[in-house]
Amino acid sequence: MDKTEIFQALTLWFVVLIFLQTTPSQSGVVHTVIGVVALALMWVIPIYLFVRAFNGVAAR
Repeated sequence: MDKTEIFQALTLWFVVLIFLQTTPSQSGVVHTVIGVVALALMWVIPIYLFVRAFNGVAAR
């Protein structure tokens, strides 16, 4: 796994976390969809990094 890919994924993860912490609680379809995507990314990115790291270690 390339270090650049790790840093990009971690940066995206931190951006998602900051968005979730600072977003105002507004209602509406657009805000709901953005919130759902952000929540999904919050869980998927660490799993993705773990799987990629595990595959890299297992391949050695």
